[in-house]
Order: sequence, then structure tokens, then C-alpha cells
Amino acid sequence: MTHVPPERELEPKTPRDRPAGRAEDAGPAAGAGRVQGAVGADAGTDGAPAVSADPAEVARLADRLLQGLGLDVGCAARDAGETIEVDVDGADRDYLLDRRGEALNAVQYLLNRILYKGRAGKKIHVDSDGFRRLREEEIVEIAILAAEKVKARGEESVLSPLNPYERRLVHLALRDVEGVATRSLGDGFLKRVAIVPVKKDEPDDGRSGT
Repeated sequence: MTHVPPERELEPKTPRDRPAGRAEDAGPAAGAGRVQGAVGADAGTDGAPAVSADPAEVARLADRLLQGLGLDVGCAARDAGETIEVDVDGADRDYLLDRRGEALNAVQYLLNRILYKGRAGKKIHVDSDGFRRLREEEIVEIAILAAEKVKARGEESVLSPLNPYERRLVHLALRDVEGVATRSLGDGFLKRVAIVPVKKDEPDDGRSGT
């Protein structure tokens, strides 16, 4: 089993640190744009389209949460069709980007839980100056590179812990890659994703998951 070093695996640079034009380059990272829409919306249990929160209400709640913590930031929200996109800006925005954006993930989780109260709803995404998009591209790129190593070596590779949205990015990025399958490991909110070699005549047996 191969463990991808966490410091190499999922340490994206902030938009201000990343070289210009990186997000538009061809290569594995471009896959993030293709899979992002597939993981953006949540459908109801009966297959009906997800309900949508009011973007203005989402922005007000995000402001209250963050400013209540003493952060000098402001939030703007818009309906992007499949998702509600929230952008956070202000003098204290960098505090939200520490530790690979864990605070952004926490705010996103709270907004979805508070506004939908457990119901299926249009997914609310929280970002700051494009940080999350760069992270998604980084995750997809690392997953594809790890899958190539798995195929070449015939050995399982395990990524570092990811939240449910990030794990789904990996599963979707690799679902059509021949010779590998993915499965989630562990319990709780953060889980690892294992990328395992699969022979051509070996059934997938439904190992991909969240």
C-alpha cells in the first residue's frame, strides 16, 4: 500500500500565491472543472429537484456567523443554477484559508445544516477569492497522478483525509479511469480514499463510495 505524503498531496496554494494562468492549464487539474458540476447539486430522495435557499438569506447568515466570531469579513451570495455560491472577502479572510481551508468547510457545513435543517437542498458552496476552486483542481490532479502510479505498480494508494465533497471529487474523477477503483476508508466526517488496482476482467463490485 502506498501512502501519498500529506504535505505533497493536498496543500493547494492560495490564489495570490499560485502562478497566473495555472487554473486554465491543460492536464490533470482540468478535470476538476468537469467533475465540479456533477457534485454540485443535491436531489431530493424522490428524485425531485433540490429546493433553493434565498441567496440574500444565505449571505446574511454567513455574515452573522463570521462577524459573530470577530472576523472582519463580508459575504456575498448568488444563485449559480446548481449551487448557491458564497464568496467571503475582507481583512481577515486569510484566517479562513489556514489548514487547507478547514474554516471555509466548517462555515459551508453550518450554512447547509442551518438553512435546510436536514432536508435535501441546493448545495451551498463557500469560497474566498477562488481558493476552493484551486483546491478542487489540486485534489483531482493528485488523484489522477496517484491512479497512474497504482496502475503502473499494481499497489493500492491511500490519500489523506478528505471531507465528503472532496471525496466525491476523487470518486468522480477516477470512475471512468480503467484499471483502478476507489473506496472510502474510516468513519466520521473526514475519511481517506483508497485507490486500488483492478484487473480488466475483475468486476468493480461497487467499491466506489463517499
